[in-house]
Amino acid sequence: MNPCRLIYKSTAVEVPVSNESIRDLIDHSSKKNSDAGITGLLLLCGRHFLQVLEGPPEKVNALFQKISVDSRHHTVELIEFQVSAESLFQEWSMRLVDLYDLPGEKRKLLMDKYEHADGEIFIPKEAVRVISLLLDARAICLTTPWKE
Repeated sequence: MNPCRLIYKSTAVEVPVSNESIRDLIDHSSKKNSDAGITGLLLLCGRHFLQVLEGPPEKVNALFQKISVDSRHHTVELIEFQVSAESLFQEWSMRLVDLYDLPGEKRKLLMDKYEHADGEIFIPKEAVRVISLLLDARAICLTTPWKE
């Protein structure tokens, strides 16, 4: 069976979201996702999350069910689910990109392309632009903010 791609957005309960809590989440998720054959990317856009998960449909669906009831966020909204022939995020079992912590020129590149206000880059409303943001983040984000 072909892998699937699931994209959702949600709003964090903790404001601001601490690097420590995100780091712990990513460290824990990365190992579990790797064992399940799931890859993906998690964007932090102010207090909003945008995440893509790719892998075996039954594993991705089971993970999304757990994510959707996680008390660390609310207003979980499924943006896209599709069976796909090609994985776009196969490099990472889970990777965090905090759009606020991007270096100046990378941040400016995204702010020139996507709606923003008061330094926060907004998650686009159209699914095709959401995928564009995820792919842009993948292409320009090669470092981990808390390790710099």
